[in-house]
Amino acid sequence: MQILKQSLIGLANKSRSKDLLLKKIEEQDYEYVYVALQDEGLLSFDKYQQLKTEFEERNKYLPIIRITSPRAFGETWAEDYILSLFPQLQSSRKNKLVKEKGQYDVFYEKGKGNIVRVEVKAGRAVDRNRHNMPYDHRAFSTLDKDGLFDMNFQQMKPDCFDVAILMGVWTDKIRYWVLSSKEMRDHKHFSSGQHRGNKGYEGQIHIKTENLNDFKQFEVEEVKVFETVLKKAV
Repeated sequence: MQILKQSLIGLANKSRSKDLLLKKIEEQDYEYVYVALQDEGLLSFDKYQQLKTEFEERNKYLPIIRITSPRAFGETWAEDYILSLFPQLQSSRKNKLVKEKGQYDVFYEKGKGNIVRVEVKAGRAVDRNRHNMPYDHRAFSTLDKDGLFDMNFQQMKPDCFDVAILMGVWTDKIRYWVLSSKEMRDHKHFSSGQHRGNKGYEGQIHIKTENLNDFKQFEVEEVKVFETVLKKAV
């Protein structure tokens, strides 16, 4: 958002309706700003098309970030998205191979009755200091260098899965971290005992601006996610 915002602010400062346009930019009413700038001759149609195309490319995952329900985002969308990318995986929800429902999300059948249990979690890269704004108004692209985000992956149960896929959604990119259950349990940022009375069975892990580099060794490109899951399940 910041890249487009700065471009439009520069043009709005030249407008006779400067105050109104700056207000519209803060409200992210960009279509109004586009039309007003073109009407004043401050924005050519070619430049408008360029700005819009670049914005759409930087924000192709914004519709996902807009999903407001934590369950619809973190469970339904994340699981369905992984299954669409890797049809070798199967949902654990309604499968006879899965005896304990709700313990992990998807699985891979290596052989008859032999499965790899996979947990899938997703988080948004949004400004954690602007809670009064909708997700899409405080979302970061990978080009944004300022601002702080915090993805809290909750209800992690390393005893119940073999491998975890953590997905971080930026406006322009989805990033993937793949950890074995042992790597999850032993990671210095994994906090066991998420709930009072918990004996280490369930925990949480944060990936945020300050510790992003601590997860670098676990990050993989999308095309290598399934391959990495199989390697870490050995």
